[in-house]
Amino acid sequence: MFAASLRQGSLNGALAALAARTISANGGEVDLASMAEFDAPSFNADIQSAAGLPAGALELQRRLAACDAFVICSPEYNASAGPEQHRSADLAVSI
Repeated sequence: MFAASLRQGSLNGALAALAARTISANGGEVDLASMAEFDAPSFNADIQSAAGLPAGALELQRRLAACDAFVICSPEYNASAGPEQHRSADLAVSI
């Protein structure tokens, strides 16, 4: 479970923490994270070819692969998810 907002004190972070506590209280195992842990810079094929995939995308993919389900508490940006969420998710599923 992670809050997709990068802002400290965001409502999405509070909602993710509340959901994590509720799931834990009902016997579930929760890995609570923040979108900041999965930071991925803007796409640049030259940099990606030279340096490989960003560490944040690799970490997101590792944590998604280790779970049975996931919850994203995401702010809305122009009727969609934020650009950092799109970028990290695009990289994580391309691995």
